[in-house]
Amino acid sequence: MQLVILSLLSIIAYIGGLVLILRISPRLLGAAFDEPRFMGLAILEILGAILMFGAVVITFAVFNGAFPIRVLDFVFLVGIFIVSARVALYSFQPPAHILRRTHRVSRIITAAFGIFLALAAIFYVVQLFTAS
Repeated sequence: MQLVILSLLSIIAYIGGLVLILRISPRLLGAAFDEPRFMGLAILEILGAILMFGAVVITFAVFNGAFPIRVLDFVFLVGIFIVSARVALYSFQPPAHILRRTHRVSRIITAAFGIFLALAAIFYVVQLFTAS
């Protein structure tokens, strides 16, 4: 029973992390990278990434890497990849399409964060099915 509750909490944390990433990224583009507002929003983005990857790790560890859980984690990682790729592409668009007042360095930092999340998701997909 405890494992089911822990799995449900992991799924809720995953959804919360996705929502944080999707909601905070556009706001991050409107702040200069050296403002306290940017740093606070970046902390929320990192928290969202920790929640998303934490859900993958917890479900994998709790069920000892059983095949159905690997499939669930694969779905989680594909979701992380899609969201992070969307954030990166959204950040690379010219400012006229996203916000009137964006900062170039903030756009680059946000896009790099999205690219690193996408690469981490790809890395963990490979590790998911090659690990014994």
